[in-house]
Amino acid sequence: MSHPVLWNLDPHTAAKHRVLRSYVEAWIPVMAQQALSVAHVERPRLLLIDGFAGPGRYSGGGPGSPLIMLDVLLNHAAFPRLGGVNFMFLFIEHDERRVAHLREEISALGTLPPNVSVTIECGEFDETFGALLDSATDDGRILVPTFAFIDPFGYSTASMTLAGRLLNFPRCEVLFFLPLSFVHRFVGRAGQESALNSLYGCEDWREAIDLQGDERRAFLLELFEAQLAKSAGVKHVRSFQLRTQDGEDYRLVFGLGHRKGLEIAKDAMWAVDPLTGASYRATTESGQEVLFGAADTVSTVPLLDELRARFGRDWFTIVQAEDCTVLDTPFRVGQLRRRTLQPAEKVGVLEVTRPGRTGFVDARLRFIA
Repeated sequence: MSHPVLWNLDPHTAAKHRVLRSYVEAWIPVMAQQALSVAHVERPRLLLIDGFAGPGRYSGGGPGSPLIMLDVLLNHAAFPRLGGVNFMFLFIEHDERRVAHLREEISALGTLPPNVSVTIECGEFDETFGALLDSATDDGRILVPTFAFIDPFGYSTASMTLAGRLLNFPRCEVLFFLPLSFVHRFVGRAGQESALNSLYGCEDWREAIDLQGDERRAFLLELFEAQLAKSAGVKHVRSFQLRTQDGEDYRLVFGLGHRKGLEIAKDAMWAVDPLTGASYRATTESGQEVLFGAADTVSTVPLLDELRARFGRDWFTIVQAEDCTVLDTPFRVGQLRRRTLQPAEKVGVLEVTRPGRTGFVDARLRFIA
């Protein structure tokens, strides 16, 4: 059998994989504990899916996403105490040569722990994963808690309908890699109708044909997010820009069922080293753009302004401030207290009343000016 073509690990893919690694690393113990908490009702299991697995390794020797997810689990500090949870990996790849190479890479890992299983399927993502969902639906079963990484080669092989069916199950989350520049570039070109209908799960994308530039790009992204948000199990949709050095615009789009998943997603994005050549950008409700960079260079002034806009002169609690931070801004909870509220209190713009203790637990807060 001929050797599969391995591709180079470019900077934007390296950044994407760092996000994937960081998210899965935080997702595993959180979801494992949830699975263990209902062990009296169902067998504790977690399913991790890579819908476009590839050969498992890049030409320079760097691991692909299947090996990254396995490595995160097997070397996780929490793994030794999670022996009661069965971790199931499903890797889907349509190219037979890449499947054979991926099998070799998995075999090279040696004997896996008894609570870890790997299934590698050779087939198209929509057909293979669709059959799994059909089986669960036909039997009336609930899909086990699942994280799916959907990173298609282009956009013609990823179905919004299929992602939506997955996200209709509870405790299922998805990370979707959207090549927005290519969608933007080809949306008006003949022959793309079937692929775009599948990607968006509707024909509303046609409204972008008459748009240009940033307006078209914003419309296409917002439509994708809106379609993903229609799934019954999705409570939060967050997308992050991955801008390459050559100007291409990609998006990592999370479809999440719980607030904790949103917190994990934000932590994962902030953990990416900005020196890889990628930048992440988001806009708060107050309209201020935030450039995501190294922790010591990021200003949290926009977060403080967002809190001020939300609460005005009213008293609020740290829980309310955390809700605002997580749900309505691109910032994460870890940037709220020490980097935002404490400096504001120190310079006298934030009044804090405490019931005989330090910190912000049980405190009441109010902006003075």
